[in-house]
Amino acid sequence: MCASIAMARQRRRLELLLKVATRYWVDGASQADIARELGYSRPQISRLLQEARERGVVRISVQHPLSRAVEAEEQLVSRFNLAGAHVAFADDADPQSTAPVLSLGAELLLSMLKPDSVVAVTNGRAVAGVVAALPTSRHHEVTVVQAIGAIARDNHMVDSPDLCRRLAAVLGGNYRILPAPLYVNDSHAASALRRESTISLTISMASHADIILTGIGATTRAGAGAIFDLWYGSAEIAELLRMGAVGHIGGHHFNASGQHTDGNLCRRLLGVPFDRIRDSSDVIAVAWGEEKVPAILGALRGGLVSHLVTDMRTANAVLALDDAA
Repeated sequence: MCASIAMARQRRRLELLLKVATRYWVDGASQADIARELGYSRPQISRLLQEARERGVVRISVQHPLSRAVEAEEQLVSRFNLAGAHVAFADDADPQSTAPVLSLGAELLLSMLKPDSVVAVTNGRAVAGVVAALPTSRHHEVTVVQAIGAIARDNHMVDSPDLCRRLAAVLGGNYRILPAPLYVNDSHAASALRRESTISLTISMASHADIILTGIGATTRAGAGAIFDLWYGSAEIAELLRMGAVGHIGGHHFNASGQHTDGNLCRRLLGVPFDRIRDSSDVIAVAWGEEKVPAILGALRGGLVSHLVTDMRTANAVLALDDAA
């Protein structure tokens, strides 16, 4: 009998806690209003709300996409020892928009600039998008350096010399162009060109830049991206895949562990050496999309990136792929 009475009292207490909690957290009523409705004092209502939380009647969780983006950032930083991870959540009006990622990349770049920074830029749509998202500013002592040779395609908007000039213009700074193609015919020609004073000085400046701004490309059976169209055929792609390449950064290919797949094409490249990218303290990599998840993961595992800028879907996919390995 006593147990039945105790259970009944317990139930009534829980019903009271549920009613008070519902009025306060769901209906938005004030503690003073609830006190008047139920005949309690305001301090009593406050204590009931606290009890409701302690007994699990109420569980408060933050569900805004920003909170999940912050959680993904923290996981990426801790798991891959990054200096920073910057994860954009989707624009409700246009979930497929890349604008949040590009804006985040532009904001990060500006926050890292110092009065006399040297910024090295590669090429591609991600870098072009970040440059386009930047507001005009006055960083007159900043120098922008072309990190890799030109791809010499019709679409100059994503080529390295044009991006170098445009970034310098929007920052109000100076620039230095690398007067060379991305690749040459053979490794001997590449070695000779690297000794040419104008080319060697530019590559040296880019190799020791304060910040490297780059994208991350995917290497798949479908190819390695538009920047390689002039140099890659099916045989070259097959060879890269045989060597285990999953992606590329700054014109260099790497495998799932982020190790350099040092094929013949890499020896013909004119640009920042792979080791300098890996050893640079501030490499901002902007990349997103399902097809790039293995490449992004490889770059993170290999320590090729210090600051990753991506979206929430890609970040979660990268973490899931790493968990599955």
